[in-house]
Amino acid sequence: MNITEILNRFKSPCRCGKTHTLITDTVYIGDNAAQPLGEDIRRRGFVHGVVIADTNTAPIAGAALADALSLPLLTLPGDAHATEVICADLQNMLAALPDAPQFYIACGSGSLHDIVRYTACENDLPFYSYPTAASVDGFVSGIAAMTIRGTKVSYPSRSPIALYADPAVFANAPERLTASGVGDLLGKYICLADWRIARALTGEEICPALMELEYAVIDELEAVIADAGDDIRAAGDAHTAYVCRVMEGLVLSGLAIQLNGNSRPASGAEHHLSHFWEMARINEDIPALHGEQVGIASLLLLDYYKNAAKRFAHPFSYNPDDLFAREKLMPVYRELTDDILHENMPGGPDTCSLAGIAHNAPLTAADAVREVIASLPSHEKLLSEMKLCGCKTTLSEIALPETPDFLSVSLRFAPYARNRLTFLKYLEAQNLI
Repeated sequence: MNITEILNRFKSPCRCGKTHTLITDTVYIGDNAAQPLGEDIRRRGFVHGVVIADTNTAPIAGAALADALSLPLLTLPGDAHATEVICADLQNMLAALPDAPQFYIACGSGSLHDIVRYTACENDLPFYSYPTAASVDGFVSGIAAMTIRGTKVSYPSRSPIALYADPAVFANAPERLTASGVGDLLGKYICLADWRIARALTGEEICPALMELEYAVIDELEAVIADAGDDIRAAGDAHTAYVCRVMEGLVLSGLAIQLNGNSRPASGAEHHLSHFWEMARINEDIPALHGEQVGIASLLLLDYYKNAAKRFAHPFSYNPDDLFAREKLMPVYRELTDDILHENMPGGPDTCSLAGIAHNAPLTAADAVREVIASLPSHEKLLSEMKLCGCKTTLSEIALPETPDFLSVSLRFAPYARNRLTFLKYLEAQNLI
């Protein structure tokens, strides 16, 4: 996919009626990416910068990149999560540098990018993205997925001014990381369905160009999976082409987030399940990657949505006092309950994502919702593609219980993780879960 050509389409007013804003002005995915990155730095007039990596990515890319660009290297722990604590540690490391940086380079995968983008926003400085694995779609987004005081939150943050990715680095990343990226991308089936359903129920705005872009990303990924077949995970040209396509798709999905101004084009109920499990409310901390959780959640929701569509009915009504009752949420969310209530009703019940659904919504909305659900791929199709790519596909593979009770509580309480209308949130509000 020609990313530059795609981005040029959004430089003029879009057919959705909006002029989209894009901070990332350059995307280079190709050999010897450090060279054009260095040229970019000089073109922008930067002198003092810093490469930020972790103990996993510093040996494979960070040290060489810092050496090639004659920049200092800061190394975070390899298991660092994007929290207020690790960001404070990074601030201390930056303050100890002899020359105050004018820019940062995030050399790593998802969590490291969130740490750097959050810090760049706090310090009002630009940063470059140098991804080391095709593992997540957040490289170029303007949203930092943070865990603050135990609550998984999305902070409007800073997008990179440019992304440079070298196949010699990311195509040789552990297979598990690329499989995580595949799970993140195939999860777009659910989030795009949720977006279309929200439009049917509330008239929520949709940018058709961004919707088409995300579906094109899925189509391109599935095409390369079909072409590579059993060779997809073996070293060679087919594998490299596949991983490059995954990286391109992740970058484009992240750009869709940036262009839309929020994560709606790339995050729905499948992400809310992932966030809920990461909060460890009904489970222990799990050793899973973000894309692994998203992929498994998508498989669960495919079947669930199709079955639930049969029970879907109008008129719609719900009692916010019951839905957001403290005594209902407290046993699950415990000390995070106040944060969850504020997330869902930042300005009272009228600011809840469900409030836009009319109590006497037209019957045509039900037909539109069923049509969206019917357009989803089969569970068997998605499962086959994920297994071919080495993705994890069951809860037990990410150390979560395979029990009806665990699934039921997950489906009921995950929608509270974000104030965003999804079909899953609608079902919970209707007591249909």
